[in-house]
Amino acid sequence: MHQFVTYPSPLPASLPPFSEAGFLVNQPAQLMAQSKEDCWLVCAVNEQGMADIRCALFSDNNLAISPLRHSFGSVEFINNLPDDLLTDFLDALEQAVRRAGLMGLRLVHYPRAYAPRQTDQLLRQLIDRGYRVVDEQCNFHLEISGKSFREGLHSSARRRLAKSQRADLVARHWPTPDIDRVVSFLEASRRAQGYALTMPTDALRHWLSTAPEDYLVFGVFDQDDTPAALTVAVRMRTDILYNFLPADNADYRPLSPAILLTECLYHYCQQHQFRLLDLGICVDENRNPKPDLMRFKRNLGAEESEKVTLEKVEQRTNEIT
Repeated sequence: MHQFVTYPSPLPASLPPFSEAGFLVNQPAQLMAQSKEDCWLVCAVNEQGMADIRCALFSDNNLAISPLRHSFGSVEFINNLPDDLLTDFLDALEQAVRRAGLMGLRLVHYPRAYAPRQTDQLLRQLIDRGYRVVDEQCNFHLEISGKSFREGLHSSARRRLAKSQRADLVARHWPTPDIDRVVSFLEASRRAQGYALTMPTDALRHWLSTAPEDYLVFGVFDQDDTPAALTVAVRMRTDILYNFLPADNADYRPLSPAILLTECLYHYCQQHQFRLLDLGICVDENRNPKPDLMRFKRNLGAEESEKVTLEKVEQRTNEIT
């Protein structure tokens, strides 16, 4: 038997732990960082007091949305969950939306590669309930195996990797980074390309300083310790590492340090039992596809999976239709 529980804002300090290894984005600190006053969590709690299903909701423009700021939220649930339990949970979730007086629900789902079985199971039910796909992106990832990173590279990427090594560039994990230096580098790189950071700098500084086990810095450096490329990678789950904020120094771009940096991430994943390295989607500031970036990731040997956003909005009644 399961009990469906809704925890309103502010979220209590003690919430039911997830039954399996869960997503970082659903940890209480991550949820409260998105909104302290306007977040509520719906859970299906089993007899052992653990959550087998959970979904965090926020209100925005008269909709319940999941998430408010992260790259995904949606409904997280354990493997081998019975269909009827998922149905009952979605009923409870929609009831929570109605009780909040909101007009509908939008779910930004995690990449299918994160949890293929759960994604297929959830999307079948959501489509049957009248949800429609309002956004669909192609997400790229590398499956981590015992094979070397270079085996999966296109010949052109392999040549670029060799070029960066001949230039004596070195890639490494930076376990105790100079946070000011990291943030300044990322900001300058994005600004030069006409983009802003996808996370506010105060939030980035906060997570780098308070959660270094989840927000990891990797870099490519020359012999003078000048960074040619940096990234902040996020431990999204115990088996998934996300290359979140890659950036490079334009002066070193002819040496393709991004490939060397990706190899470093791949090796780190091999050494720390990650099964997947998420390379993200390939869109510009208007969410239009970037073909050059897509080609670059394919040349790294990346595989593709869908990342969808689904929505269901009321029409004329007080129910989600």
